[in-house]
Amino acid sequence: MNQSWQYTRQGMLSETLEKVEGPIPTPASEEIVVRVKAISLNPIDYKLASFPAYIRRGMGARPYGEPSVPCFDFAGVVHSVGSGAGEWTEGEEVFGRIVRSAASGSMQRYVAVSSSTAMTRKPAGLSWEQAAAIPLVYMTVYGCLVNIGHLPFKPTEQEKGKRSVLILGGSGGAGTQAIQLAKAMGLNVVTTCSKSSDEMVKKLGADETIDYRTENVGKKATTSKYAPFAVVLDCVGGTDAIPYMDQLLLEDPKHPELGVYVSISGDLPPHEPMQLGSAIMHVGRQTLRGIRGSLNPYIPSWFPLRPWFANKRYQFYLSVPERRMMETVPAFLEHAKEVLVDEVFDFEVTLEGGFR
Repeated sequence: MNQSWQYTRQGMLSETLEKVEGPIPTPASEEIVVRVKAISLNPIDYKLASFPAYIRRGMGARPYGEPSVPCFDFAGVVHSVGSGAGEWTEGEEVFGRIVRSAASGSMQRYVAVSSSTAMTRKPAGLSWEQAAAIPLVYMTVYGCLVNIGHLPFKPTEQEKGKRSVLILGGSGGAGTQAIQLAKAMGLNVVTTCSKSSDEMVKKLGADETIDYRTENVGKKATTSKYAPFAVVLDCVGGTDAIPYMDQLLLEDPKHPELGVYVSISGDLPPHEPMQLGSAIMHVGRQTLRGIRGSLNPYIPSWFPLRPWFANKRYQFYLSVPERRMMETVPAFLEHAKEVLVDEVFDFEVTLEGGFR
């Protein structure tokens, strides 16, 4: 028997989730069924359940009124294999991320996923909880540093220590993995955090920290010995560092692909609820900033109105799960200090625990 947590209406998951029982899924030809051992709850999972319907449609999620199973990261054991999914075998331990448009999320005992899902085999030394905590945040920061930032995942010895990144929000879920991935890639890391998290982020590999509670982050970062930065990775949102973007970003004629401010949270300040008016305003500003960044190489520095028409490269990034990114996780784990798990809840008490 399968059990799942589902919701059909907009609102906080603590108020809308219901436990539903049904048969264990039967895999289609190119599917496998995974017996779920652990999942992870990311901010997008509970935000998606309360977003207005038009935002859900734009993100590829199921409409309200239809049953939705939240969460997309999973770790588990292959329970059954479809006839066309021969690369997987029953009993294998796997972890990965389901795409948002999938019929069912991972908050259930058994889940059917496409055999081409962004997943890979779980390393032996990784706990179920740690494995489930990796997919979204890892693929997000990998995409920012490698796909958008054009930094090499496997640098040469000569490249190590030559480039730097600034990570805004180093003590959060994405930030802690971003620090460790950047160090695994041979990069110097400057990050923001509170004083209470300073020791922790340095233990993970940060070379320099900025206390966002007492310092002007953008101004302080421009004076760092590691500036300018090949990538500024914003994991928290807001616009405090945006006025310093042109000063913060690297400009190297030999490597024009480097130097990008990439945000995974956008201009919306942390903890500010998303309303239609503010969403339009923030998306508009982000889009304009991205266009101005694309014009940067074409407007000469002597042009007097250049600041009105161009800025350094900027991109708002939404992670797209890809198998090739998950397949790099074992190499990352060889260098990672720790996979952080905030709290662990039992499946039976998810409603009272994980969504309180």
